[in-house]
Amino acid sequence: MNTDAFEAIRAAHQKVVADHDALRSSEPFAAQTKRLWRLTEGVALGAHTIWTMSRRSSIYDEFMSFRFLDDALQSVVAVWSLAKEGQLTAAKRELRYLLESISKHVYADLKLMGKPLAEKVTFLANEIPRSSVSFVNDFRLYSFSDSENKAFMDEVKDRYSSLCRYVHRSPEQVEESLLLLAQGISPGFETPKQLESFVRELERVYDMLLVLMFNALGLSLAGDVFVHVLDDHRAWPYHKTRFTKLFSKEFDYKAERRAP
Repeated sequence: MNTDAFEAIRAAHQKVVADHDALRSSEPFAAQTKRLWRLTEGVALGAHTIWTMSRRSSIYDEFMSFRFLDDALQSVVAVWSLAKEGQLTAAKRELRYLLESISKHVYADLKLMGKPLAEKVTFLANEIPRSSVSFVNDFRLYSFSDSENKAFMDEVKDRYSSLCRYVHRSPEQVEESLLLLAQGISPGFETPKQLESFVRELERVYDMLLVLMFNALGLSLAGDVFVHVLDDHRAWPYHKTRFTKLFSKEFDYKAERRAP
């Protein structure tokens, strides 16, 4: 058997791998990898602190948002693991699951405030549509004005619609894949620009997830999370993101923030 053709293919593949390893070591790529980790670490810190604060009262044992928080954190770890290895499409599918599940949990918790967990699970099954976030049209967050609430819910719908393109096979998804292949880009061989675009998407989704979880916790305890924990983490990335920053302003009246 003539092995020349196979050797040529193997050599070409080794060169592609070596070139991508060098690319991953470049400053633009390393900067996005670092940003990906900071955002992942930041949302985990926020979620863990929110959960810890919820332990102040047994009423939160009946909240889907907190009983199933480990499922959300599992997905956060999965997104990071996939993205850092260049599996961006799979990571986007997991982001979509996170956005849908947390939105539905918080919606059920707020609509059925004071009801037992079993009733909320039934409400999820019977009253909240599957594979849709249309329920956000009837979703009201604490502290946001009408226009701010609408902007938030529009963002939920927009991000969900965008991420659904990577869950359900679509002509747009096929065309995107073919275009990338034509440029010599395949899964695991992403460019810095692709990673940067994904990190921006992740930041927008995690920004909303934090605000949703803060709303499940309620304004009083959410304020304690900010002034007693997160404000001490000045480099926490979500201090600067669109909706978490807006939500945080609700607590500017607190003495801890007005102290010189």
